[in-house]
Amino acid sequence: MTVQAENTQQVGPQPGTWYLDPLHSNLIFVAHYLRFGRVQGTLNRARGTVLVAENPLDSKVEVTVETGSLNTGVRARDAHLCSPEFLDAERYPETRFVSTELEEHHDRRAHAFIMRGDLTLHGVTRQISLDCQWVGEAPHYLGVEHGHGHFFTGSGVVRLSDFGISDGGELPWGGRLIGDEVDIVLELRLQDREPEELA
Repeated sequence: MTVQAENTQQVGPQPGTWYLDPLHSNLIFVAHYLRFGRVQGTLNRARGTVLVAENPLDSKVEVTVETGSLNTGVRARDAHLCSPEFLDAERYPETRFVSTELEEHHDRRAHAFIMRGDLTLHGVTRQISLDCQWVGEAPHYLGVEHGHGHFFTGSGVVRLSDFGISDGGELPWGGRLIGDEVDIVLELRLQDREPEELA
């Protein structure tokens, strides 16, 4: 999705099909647990396409993530989170996002926009909103095999209760095992050629 710059020149990917670079993109989540703690993790296996339109706001984004690729750095915790008690990754192996609307973000940041779309998680589909920004362009910096690249950032909030995901129950000292709101942070690279499958 190209973005209108202050001098009216468009920046960002040109119209056409662009692909999520799985090797140089980070899908990060931050969850609260035991009322006072925080745990950060990543989703390590994702694929996606962006159909950039002549009118940037008509562009379409689709991203699919393997739910079981969740990684918090502790295998036992990852297995627990992917179990039927929480994400149930065996029953719902994929998490999918499909954009429905792009809107210019009128704040002080350059090249910012809001992306709304349908997130399907744990077998439930709900609309979420992501605060996004085009960061810059790195043509062939990583080698010709990785194609021409553009970098984006994004952030948003997912409420577990919206998707029927358990919070683990009430704690003796108050609060829930897992907080309802999970922060999402995206650091993405798009490239103009289809990436190879991850091993």
